Amino acid sequence: MKKKSTLQSAFFKIPVLAGLFVVLAAGFVALVAAPNTLVGRDSQKSSAISSAVHPAKLAARTFFRITPDGVLLDRKVLTPEKQSSTAGTLERHVKGPLGNTLWVVDDQNAIADGVAIDSNNVWGAWILDGARLSIYPITGTPGWEFSSFNSGNSGVAAAKGADRAGFMESNAAGDDFQQHGFTSNSNGTPDWSFSYPVSDPNLPASSRKVATSRDGSTIAAVVSDSVTQDSTLYVFDAATGAIRQTWTDTVRMDGVDLTDDGSIALVTQDNVATLIDTATANTVFSVAGSGAGSIYYRISGDGRVFVVGGFSFDVYAFDGTTYTRVIHFSQANSWFGGACAVSHDGSTAGTFAGNFADNWLSGVVYLFDVASGNMLGAASNDDGSVMAFASWGTEFHDWPEVMVFNRNVELIGQIDFPGSAFSVDVSSDGQYVVGGSKAVHANQFGSGGRIELIQLQAAPTPTPTSTATATPTATSAPRSTPVPRPRPTPLPRPTP
Repeated sequence: MKKKSTLQSAFFKIPVLAGLFVVLAAGFVALVAAPNTLVGRDSQKSSAISSAVHPAKLAARTFFRITPDGVLLDRKVLTPEKQSSTAGTLERHVKGPLGNTLWVVDDQNAIADGVAIDSNNVWGAWILDGARLSIYPITGTPGWEFSSFNSGNSGVAAAKGADRAGFMESNAAGDDFQQHGFTSNSNGTPDWSFSYPVSDPNLPASSRKVATSRDGSTIAAVVSDSVTQDSTLYVFDAATGAIRQTWTDTVRMDGVDLTDDGSIALVTQDNVATLIDTATANTVFSVAGSGAGSIYYRISGDGRVFVVGGFSFDVYAFDGTTYTRVIHFSQANSWFGGACAVSHDGSTAGTFAGNFADNWLSGVVYLFDVASGNMLGAASNDDGSVMAFASWGTEFHDWPEVMVFNRNVELIGQIDFPGSAFSVDVSSDGQYVVGGSKAVHANQFGSGGRIELIQLQAAPTPTPTSTATATPTATSAPRSTPVPRPRPTPLPRPTP
């Protein structure tokens, strides 16, 4: 049976979609974590500065390439004539214990589709049977849970600088959508709740559709009306649940992100990025991307930089008057819509290029310096020093489902899940990385999931070698072929 390296962050009701999708997580500062005493917890409920960058400005860099046979460290030279030279070094990623596992939460039925981490807690959004919101203090002490339906879909977004989280849920039928506000002290009872007057079973609740501002003042969410086909952005007072503003449009809204103070919402509308003033509902700026489908755009904390993915990866920056595209990057047969990220300070932007020509079996993670437009490499927290991405991985676990890199493109952390990873987040100080997963590979039918929290080590290891020589790898014994399982219809190629 052919190995599958499909990478995805599932956000539909059935978490077995085939297609390549990676989730990038942006967090803060440098690595300052020190080894800590392990705390175990196991539960059965369980951001313009210049014109678009020309390829000639891109120098020789290092990046990580995801292939059907594993993760390779690939040194390439990007030139105007040939953007991807084959000359370079390939080093097979070697698994190792990068980061201390603080605790693990397993669930026999629900899947951990969304995770969010603040300075003190991990918030988890579980879906399907047992769908709910869970909170787990970083210390590992027992937390509480909440659900209105106990089955269906959910999404969570937590404030990085305040004790506040927004939780969206929809029932299994997809005809009842609710929004809730919580703090860590809510003890399973929402501080406030709101029932949306519209619903769309084809666009259920997910973590992409809800955002909480860094200061904890604002919660925003997008929902669609299956009858009129309109979509609406709701802006709530995070403390009281009062609706501050709404904005309705005929173009479908797939996701939302907020600036630090919640004053600007970046709404993902199919292939359109729209910045909305949340006080007036006026459009601040709007630009079309290069493709639609499974897209989620991101904005920096001050709102000066935002990223757009599709058939190309584009970065826009505010020049004092308007937003100008400062980075435009594309590669043949690549889809950048699966995962795009910008650091909190707007200095660093990252993306994953999935190769749709080989049935989504390979891809590359890229990292850019926004001010210069130069590619740093391929693999953010607040200053872009920590970037994590989660993947479906392969059915043979050829690489960790969650991998964490620094700005030097060094692998500094990882999480090996028993199944495919669906979500990842990084704490604002860069110390902690949390991932959520399914209990088995996403291409396999099955239930159950896991949330795992790691603390990054103070000394990042390993570092890429400076010599252009291949690193020998040991040959492992042949592995048995998994028992064939029913498979869903593959995710179609993206549309222009």
